Amino acid sequence: MIDDIFEFIFELLLELIPNAVWKILLSVVGIAMTVVGATKITESTRLGAALIVVGTFLFVGSLISLYRSS
Repeated sequence: MIDDIFEFIFELLLELIPNAVWKILLSVVGIAMTVVGATKITESTRLGAALIVVGTFLFVGSLISLYRSS
């Protein structure tokens, strides 16, 4: 029951918000993760590197997606 409610809300959000907004949001999250990873790399090399890689992947992936769609 509660799973159906969450699924309905999730689908509603996906329909209401345009894809360009999701892509811009993902690029901002990617930049933030990269910055946090760069500051954390002095404390933990693995955590910092993982955050940098995932953040860069999100940022570059969303930019490529925006470029291809236009």
